[in-house]
Amino acid sequence: MEVHNFGSNPVSCHTWNKDKTQLALSPNNNEVLIYKKAGEKWTEPELLLQHELRVTSMDWAPNTNRIVTCSEDRNAYVWTQCDGKWKPMLVLLRSNRAAACVRWAPNGELQ
Repeated sequence: MEVHNFGSNPVSCHTWNKDKTQLALSPNNNEVLIYKKAGEKWTEPELLLQHELRVTSMDWAPNTNRIVTCSEDRNAYVWTQCDGKWKPMLVLLRSNRAAACVRWAPNGELQ
């Protein structure tokens, strides 16, 4: 069993890419950190800041390489990588409560 250490803060949610060479996690706040594995080490994280409140769930689509995140701020974002940078697209949830869970369907669409 592999053990990875990404600091001492609690992690509220995380997700791996298809081949487990990248990891997206939220350190129990509004940030999403994306780490890439280079050999035996993990690179400095890329910071995704779009949510205003704590990120509650995320999922990485294996076939499209897109990430979806949701938060206590009642927003969800689909993150697409363009030219090496992650770009957010707001998803309207039409909810009056915080989003607690988000997942991709097997066909790559949001559930």
